[in-house]
Amino acid sequence: MAAGTLRAHLATQNPLTHPTLARERTLITMDLSAEPKATPSLGMLGITALEEQVYRSLLRVPGSTPEMLAAPLGCTAAAIHGAALGLEAKGFATIGPEQQPRLFPSPPDIAIESLLLHRQKELQQSRLAIADLQREQMSTAEGNPVVEIIDADPAAQAQPYAQSHSRAVSEVLCLIRPPFLVSAPNKGENSRAEARKRGVRYRNIVHPDTLALPGWPEILRQDYEAGEELRLLSDFPFKMIVADRELGLLPLKIEEPQGPMLLLRRSAVLDALCELFETLWQKAVPLHFAADNSYSIGTAAAFPSPLDAMVPLLAAGVNDKVAAERLGMSERTFMRRIDALYQSLDARSRFQAGWLAALRTMDAAKTTG
Repeated sequence: MAAGTLRAHLATQNPLTHPTLARERTLITMDLSAEPKATPSLGMLGITALEEQVYRSLLRVPGSTPEMLAAPLGCTAAAIHGAALGLEAKGFATIGPEQQPRLFPSPPDIAIESLLLHRQKELQQSRLAIADLQREQMSTAEGNPVVEIIDADPAAQAQPYAQSHSRAVSEVLCLIRPPFLVSAPNKGENSRAEARKRGVRYRNIVHPDTLALPGWPEILRQDYEAGEELRLLSDFPFKMIVADRELGLLPLKIEEPQGPMLLLRRSAVLDALCELFETLWQKAVPLHFAADNSYSIGTAAAFPSPLDAMVPLLAAGVNDKVAAERLGMSERTFMRRIDALYQSLDARSRFQAGWLAALRTMDAAKTTG
């Protein structure tokens, strides 16, 4: 008798009395009894423990009936049938049309992949509701506070820092200066890279001291090559990150990166900080990086010769008296020109003035050359 004909014939028989099916039922019992009960591992997909046991049993013995699986799995045929209905609804099994229906499993790769895609769609739909829920929350008297203090805990601070990148839509503003904690190099800021891929614009104002720290020139060069905008400013009062002008983070004390952090939501305070950033941005000069991590600033012309001659002396750390003698001027005249140089560079110290002036002079030489 052909296999298809035999199967159709057996399907019309009572599995409890027909000798062939009775023997098949005995073999199923022996096969399933030899295996320990499966530990549920598909629960995250909404598969119950019994459904998974039935599915695993069907993978070993396809075409079993609920009656055949009842004894090995230690439950009633009705419970097996209920689990089979659940598996069929989730695409894990097919129930035959026979009076005593046989159960056939779907291939695991197809069944699980299909259910995963379905769950991902459901999660995406839930994510789309976040904005509406947040607006509803903010419309109540118990909405999120405008200002929050985040405890001095690196894990607690890392979460809002990562969210400021992952939730950004249009622009992120950054004031970058040491000392660092959360945003140190080699932290693997995947959320920042993902934001750039989404088209988020990054504008960064960098403190000169940052460039003297190991690893930071390379990190900034990578950000520059990835399309972020970098500018250099000799001094600013604190470090900060603001996402879409709606969420801001800054340390309470600049000298204590391990200390508490201030979280600001959309408010007049955050608007004022954004305006401060724009003011600093206008004062800062563009910062450019080469492939070897070297950098240059601005495109301004070189300084007038009286100031230009002072640059190498300042950079070398020569004291006022010796520098004035080498330039053939009085110490008083030298100090007046030092003040003029400080103001033109917005420098706060002699070292900053010499360093920034040298960079600008080299950049101007490259531009004119």
